Amino acid sequence: MKTKYERRHLGLRPAIIIFGLAGFHGEAKAQEIGVLATYPAPTFLENLDVAPDGAIYVTNYTGRGVERIKPGEKPARFANLDAHPVSILVRKDGFLVTAHGLPFMGGPSFIGTGRLIRLDAKGAVISEKPVPEAGMLNGMTLAPNGAILIADSVNGQILSYDTEKNEVANWFSDPVLAPQTAPRFLPGANGLKIRDGVLHISSSAQSKLFRLRIAADGAAQGPLEVAVETPGADDFAFLANGDVIMTTHSASVVKLDPAGRLHILTDDPRVQGNTAVAITGAGKDRKAIILGTGGFSEGGKADAAVVSVALPE
Repeated sequence: MKTKYERRHLGLRPAIIIFGLAGFHGEAKAQEIGVLATYPAPTFLENLDVAPDGAIYVTNYTGRGVERIKPGEKPARFANLDAHPVSILVRKDGFLVTAHGLPFMGGPSFIGTGRLIRLDAKGAVISEKPVPEAGMLNGMTLAPNGAILIADSVNGQILSYDTEKNEVANWFSDPVLAPQTAPRFLPGANGLKIRDGVLHISSSAQSKLFRLRIAADGAAQGPLEVAVETPGADDFAFLANGDVIMTTHSASVVKLDPAGRLHILTDDPRVQGNTAVAITGAGKDRKAIILGTGGFSEGGKADAAVVSVALPE
């Protein structure tokens, strides 16, 4: 399956995504860190979502499954899959998972093997839909019109998935959302979040957070605008005041305010190679749930971890 970027030029290696905070001078504030679960190296935890009951669902890319973590309960495997899950979205009728049929660690052969997997409330597979037209399925979010928007990190596009018709279409594309192919591969469009009717898109290749307005009919309303520059961009989450918590796939998780000022939220060793973040609770109980991979993509040997970081009001 051909894509906009020839597979032979991507040069994918196990160290597929490497970010750093070069040039940044900041001081990490002491934060209350809690470890919710650990997984033995080498484990690549990729994405998460939080259900209304507080349960956290985590995609275990290397373990080909979804983990369930809920305070007061022992972490447990929720779903076993025959693919490598990337992102997960909690829905009223179950879950939607983006996945790769082949792992990125094996090189560019994984491109075009994307699929959408629907799970019921108990983790059983309801259906699978191959999406060969996508180069690299990544983050997703629910649009106001009920469609699900999905980042394609290789083809520089955002896809729209109509769950009722079971159809996938190109919703928006822009060369700015394409990946970096040299000297090493960095994904293009990566994480997606909607805030106040505006889609925000992280680009790992550009180290920027973009915004794109959504029209009343659900269509993309360009142009693509830069919201803030970042020191590496994977997943992100908004706080009520507009601050952005950003995972950088490095040793630090950062916080950026609307003016673009940057602070290190935490550089605790357990967040090494951090990939995803979600916000839970409110007030004094507000926390950031962060996935650390033990530096998996950088050749690290530490265990992967799901940690909570207290967020001051």
